[in-house]
Amino acid sequence: MWRKIAANTFYQLSGKGFSILTNILIVALITRSLGVALFGDYILATTVPAFLYFLADFGLNAIFLREVSHDNHHTQKFGSLFALRLGLAALAIILGLGYAFLYPHSDVLRLAIVLSLTTVFFQAAFTSLNALFQHNLRYDLSVVATIFSHVVGAGLTVWGYLKGFGLLYFVGTWALSYLILFLGAFLFSQKLPEGPRLNWDGKWARRLLTLSLPLGLMMVFSQVNFTADVFLLNALDSSEAVGIYRLGYKVFENILPIPLFFVNALYPVMLADHKQSLAALIRRLKQSLGLLLLAALILILVTVPLSSFIIRILGGADFRDATLVLQLLAFSLPLFFVTAPLQWFLITVGKDKVLPAIYAVAALLNVSLNWLFIPRYSYFASIFATIFSELMILVLLGFAYWRFKKGAYSAE
Repeated sequence: MWRKIAANTFYQLSGKGFSILTNILIVALITRSLGVALFGDYILATTVPAFLYFLADFGLNAIFLREVSHDNHHTQKFGSLFALRLGLAALAIILGLGYAFLYPHSDVLRLAIVLSLTTVFFQAAFTSLNALFQHNLRYDLSVVATIFSHVVGAGLTVWGYLKGFGLLYFVGTWALSYLILFLGAFLFSQKLPEGPRLNWDGKWARRLLTLSLPLGLMMVFSQVNFTADVFLLNALDSSEAVGIYRLGYKVFENILPIPLFFVNALYPVMLADHKQSLAALIRRLKQSLGLLLLAALILILVTVPLSSFIIRILGGADFRDATLVLQLLAFSLPLFFVTAPLQWFLITVGKDKVLPAIYAVAALLNVSLNWLFIPRYSYFASIFATIFSELMILVLLGFAYWRFKKGAYSAE
C-alpha cells in the first residue's frame, strides 16, 4: 500500500515540480513587466478568488470519499457533489463581487478582480473531478491536466511580456489557465473505469453538505489564516509591501502543498487502516509524521541558502527584501508539515467537529497580530503572524489527538 501512496504522491509532486518551474518563469516575467506596486495589485487580484476557493471546496471531497468508501457508489453520487460545489462557487463569486465593488479600488484593479473571480467556477469543477481521481488513486491523470494548463499559461505570459501588456492581460491569462485545467481534467476523467455521471440526489446532497460543515468551516478559517495578510497589508500599508511580502511567500506556498499531496494519497489508506484497527491507523500516522518531518528539515537546508538566488531570479533587484521573508518563513516548514496528517487523522476517526474551533482560534490570532502590528512592522508582522498561528494550530491539533487517543484506549 505504501507503494501506491508513494506513486500518487510522486505524481502530484511531479505536477507541482513542473508548475514551480513554469511559475518561476511566469512570476519572473510579471514582476519585470509590472514592477513592485502593480505586482502587489496582481497579487491582490489573484488572492481574492484564492481566498474563496475554500468556500467552494468546503471539504466536500473528504466527506464524499469517506461516505462512498462504504458502498463504492461514487459515480452515482458524483453529480450531487458537482452540483453542490458549483452552488457554493456561485455564492463565493457573489461575495467576491461585493468586495470588488464596495472597497475603493481603482477601476483597473476592480476589473482585474472581477476577471479573476471566473476561476472560482473552474477550480470548483476541477476539485470535484479530483474526488474521482483520488478515489481511484489516479492522480497521474489530474497531474497531466495540470501540466497542460501551466504550459498554456506560461506561453501566454511570455507573449504578454514580449508585447508589453499590463495587469489585465496577465490576470486574464491566469484565469484562462484555470478553464483549461478543468477541461483537461474532464477529458482525462473519461479514462477512469467509471467516468463522472451527473445524477442528482437532493437528499444525499443535503447529507453531504451537513456532514461537510465542520470541515468546510475549518477550510474557510484556514484560508482566512493564509490570506488575511494580503488584504490587511494592502489596507494598512501599501501595494509595495504586498508585492515584497507575497513574492517571498509565493515561493513558500509552492512548498506547502507537499504534505497535502502526501496526505491526499494517504487518506484512502487511512480509511482502510481505520476499518482494520485503531492501532493500525495510529501506526500509519506516526510513520507519516516521521517522513514529513524529515522532508521539512531537508527543505529548510535547501531553501534558506538558495533564497537570495531564488528571489533574484523571480523578481530582480527591486524585490531583494523578499529574501528575508522567504528565509524566515522557511524555518516554519516543520509546523506545516506536521499539522497536515494530524488534521486528516481527526477527519478519519470522525472527530472533525473540533477542527473549525481550532482554525477559528488560529485565524483570529493571525488577523489580530496583523491588524495590531502591520502599521509598525509592515510585512514582518505578517511573517510572524503566519508562524505563530500555525504553531497554535499544531498545539491544538496535538491536544485533540491526545484526548481522542486517551479516550479510545480507556474505553477498551
